[in-house]
Parts: sequence; structure tokens; C-alpha cells
Amino acid sequence: MLAADKLLLQSSIRQNAISLKEKEFSLHHGNFNAVGTQAAVLAGFTVTAFIEFDCPNGASRVLKFFYYMASIISLSANILCVANTTFLSVWGTGLAMRGPDGSMARAVDGMYQLRRNVFLLFGIGMMALLVTAIFGSWLLMDPEAAAASTLLLAYAIYLTLKSYRSITSMFHFDEDDAVNFDDLLDATQTLIIPSGPGKNVKINRRAVGSARGPALPEVV
Repeated sequence: MLAADKLLLQSSIRQNAISLKEKEFSLHHGNFNAVGTQAAVLAGFTVTAFIEFDCPNGASRVLKFFYYMASIISLSANILCVANTTFLSVWGTGLAMRGPDGSMARAVDGMYQLRRNVFLLFGIGMMALLVTAIFGSWLLMDPEAAAASTLLLAYAIYLTLKSYRSITSMFHFDEDDAVNFDDLLDATQTLIIPSGPGKNVKINRRAVGSARGPALPEVV
């Protein structure tokens, strides 16, 4: 009776810990979907600027070089951002739902570690698109209009960076103070399972979330 109650208690702890970890997984999954969608939109703008741009005859080769380089950088960064978010969403979800014991924690940790790369690619793609617009204005407009457009676009870049710094500072918190489930996921439990007359199998395994494989049983 006590052994059955112990197994029931451990199963309840495991189920609740996985449910908590699933909320964190849904958070990262939603963030990646939002960033990937916006990166796809920016990639569409960049493709339009790259393909349908009608460069005037006699335009400066230096301006054309920087225009096309900025557009290629923007397109590449946005496509990489879309690809990474797609890979993380598909394979991360597959690992979390269909993987072995501990896969939910492994998927969440992987998404958390790679989130900065995704956000960096999105930022590079967005900034490069604004730079593309700056060089495009000098290729298409009169000097006065191009100068005014450059000031406005430069101010937009400044406001974007300022907003990024202020928002990240506003919502920043120390990682040491973040909520974690190590006390649940890394708690070692000892199960005693009868395996025959006079023998018990002692199994030491992690409750939930360990990236290691299942522990080997020890016959005692």
C-alpha cells in the first residue's frame, strides 16, 4: 500500500513538473512564431526592393554597391531568421511531445539557448532594410530629398535602438532570480519494485527533465 502511494505521489509530481515546463515551452514557441512571421514580412519587402528596383542610368557605382549589399544582407538575415524559427518550432515540438523521458526540459533549454541568435538575425535584417532605403533614396531622389530621407531614416534607426535598450532594460531580470524547476526536475527518487521472490530492483532516476538516459536497474 505504501509503495503504491509512493508511486502515485511521484507520478503526480512528474506530471505537474511537466505541465509547468510546458508553459515555458509555449512561451518560447509563441515568441519564435511572432519573430518568424515578422522576418518573413521583412524578407518580402527586401525581395521587392532587390528585384523591382529600377536603377537610373549613370548612377554612382558606389551607391549601387552599398544598396545591393545592404539588401542582400537584409534578405539573408531575414531568411535565416525564418529558417531558424521554423526548425526550432518543428523539431523542438517533436522532441518535446514524442521524445523520451526528459525531452520537454531538453526542448525548452534548447529554445532558450538559441533565442538570442534568432533575435540577432531579426535585428540585423531590420536594420539592413532601413540602410537599403537610405542608399535607395540617394539613387532615386534629388540631393535635397535624399538628404531629408536620410535624416528621417537615421532617426528611425536611432529610435529603434533606443526603444530596444529601454524596453530590454525595463523588463530585464537577473537569471539567478528566474523561476526554475531544478528542485523538481533534478530530484532523485528511489523506487523499489519487486522483481521476484527475495529480490527487489532498485532504480535511481531523475523525476523529470534530465537530459540523461534512463538509469540502469540495480538488483539488490
